[in-house]
Formats: sequence, structure tokens, C-alpha cells
Amino acid sequence: MLPAHKPAWLPLGALLVREELITNEQLELALIDQQGTGLRLGELLVQWGWVESSDISRALAEQYELEFVDLDSSEIERAAVERLAPAEARNRGAIPIRVLDDDRLLVGVADPTDVGACDELRALLGGKVTLVVVDQVELHRALAREYS
Repeated sequence: MLPAHKPAWLPLGALLVREELITNEQLELALIDQQGTGLRLGELLVQWGWVESSDISRALAEQYELEFVDLDSSEIERAAVERLAPAEARNRGAIPIRVLDDDRLLVGVADPTDVGACDELRALLGGKVTLVVVDQVELHRALAREYS
């Protein structure tokens, strides 16, 4: 039996165009401007008001084959939050969400492209981590709420 066909990896801009969140013309303008600003494509598109930060997060989740979790509608377990110090959570842009059945910790990150921070999280938490993507705006609210 042949392995299931895996879709080709798409750049963030192509995902946003495919989902009709931006046009090809908007993508081209943003890519040109991105070279001069040094901002990441998603940051630029959100700053310009063309997409919501949650749209970028959902596209990143798809791009990196991770689950997207809506923090505003998810219950965050106190036992999970207590496993990561507030400074570590803020420094790595992460929020523990819940303890899974196999004692793995479900951790939300806004930037799955930051491999260093994700590796540091795994080391801090003993390697038993399942990462999911969360919206950056929701992450900041959750960090403020859970670590106040």
C-alpha cells in the first residue's frame, strides 16, 4: 500500500491567499514592504489590519501541522500553569493549558517557528510536552490572567 499523500508545505502567505484572507496583490505588497521593515509577514499583515492575529495563528498551526487552541474558550488548568514559572512562560511565549492523560503537558505557543524556545520548554518541563498553537493576543491575556 502506498503512503497517504501529504500536502506540500505552503508558505504562510500562500496559505492566507488560499484561505482568501488576503489577495495575491496584498501578499506581494506585504512581501515588498517586509524587506524594508524587518517585520515578519504575519506581523505586518496584522499591523495593516488585513488579517486578525488569530488568522495568522491558525495558518501557522496548519503550516507546522499542530493543533490550534482557542485560549479564550478553553479552560486552563491551575495544575498545568503551576508546572512552569511565570518568568519562563513569559520569556518563551508559552502557556501550559492542561495535563494530558499520559502526564504530558499541553502547552500553547504563539510562535511555533521559534524552535529554540520550544526546545527550551521541553527541557524545562522534562520533555513531556505537546505543543499547540495559540493566538498571540489571547496568549498575552492568558499569561496576565494566570500569572497575576
